[in-house]
Amino acid sequence: MADPGEEAELTRADRFIKTAVAILGETGRTDFTVQEVVARSKTSLRAFYQHFSSKDELLLALFDRTIAQSVQAWRTEASGLDSTAALKLVIDRISQQPESITQDSLNRALSLYNQHLAETRPREYARVLSPLHQLIRDIVGQGITEGVFNPGLDVGAAAAIVMQTVVGAQRLHWLGSELNGRPIDAGQLYDFCSRALGIRDTDDESATPSLAELFAQIGMRPGTHEGEFAMTMPVSPHVVNTSGALQGGLIATLVDVAGGQLGLEYLQPGTTMTTADLFVRYLRPIRQGSARAVPRMLRSGSRAMVMQVDIYGDGDDELAATATVNFAIINGTTPTAGLRADT
Repeated sequence: MADPGEEAELTRADRFIKTAVAILGETGRTDFTVQEVVARSKTSLRAFYQHFSSKDELLLALFDRTIAQSVQAWRTEASGLDSTAALKLVIDRISQQPESITQDSLNRALSLYNQHLAETRPREYARVLSPLHQLIRDIVGQGITEGVFNPGLDVGAAAAIVMQTVVGAQRLHWLGSELNGRPIDAGQLYDFCSRALGIRDTDDESATPSLAELFAQIGMRPGTHEGEFAMTMPVSPHVVNTSGALQGGLIATLVDVAGGQLGLEYLQPGTTMTTADLFVRYLRPIRQGSARAVPRMLRSGSRAMVMQVDIYGDGDDELAATATVNFAIINGTTPTAGLRADT
């Protein structure tokens, strides 16, 4: 990662951070005191507490600066690369071994202190990690759009797992060959992560997939839109039309599934439901990100339900399509569970 001690001009807060870097690089330990930082920076306790409430806050500021600078540099390097090359670059940079004993001591100390901060200040620590998580999330989303990674992935969760795997694997380097016969390197990490993100192998004969499995293969999954239940589908090469937009029939399917999931909450025992008719008005194409279908009950009776389903693009409040769905209620086994997102 970027050297957190490199600053052209030092403010007083910068001076405290630079002093902490020096102590960590010399000792490899995080058990230094605030008094030691103050003495070495030739300032006062009052000045320290004007900037930081504790040693933890000082180290969080150091993490924040280090990660922000590193991620900015990696984004610049990855610009223009395809998703697999960008993922490999980020893993290589995170896994890069220190060029000096001092940098190694600093890396060890900060890595060991990660666990303490994650346990004692999880919200602040998550905020500090968010630029790295967002970078990996963007790469995973790009890979889905390129048709490289599995479109059924939960992008945010997958990015978090990859991030923790690669960052946590740095401890394996310290074990050297003791655990596995040889050190874990960046190439092995990339192979592991890319396989975890990639589309599943199809060499083996498999049974005919269920409807739920087919939906998963195109990335359809429950989610939320502004706090409301929604069914989502990522835009990828597998689901676009010749103009590069999400295919209209799949938008209709997304509408149907979203309405069906909402309707399950209104069924009485001994009844089930089936689509009677569905009308979609397409307003504008969805070419990137994900489509989100948000259902709303208009009328629910003993024989029928009528719903409006609005479709939005990812992170967009402008309607891409709107639909009306009528469901007939019939006698039958009442479904026991739907696909509603966890809250």
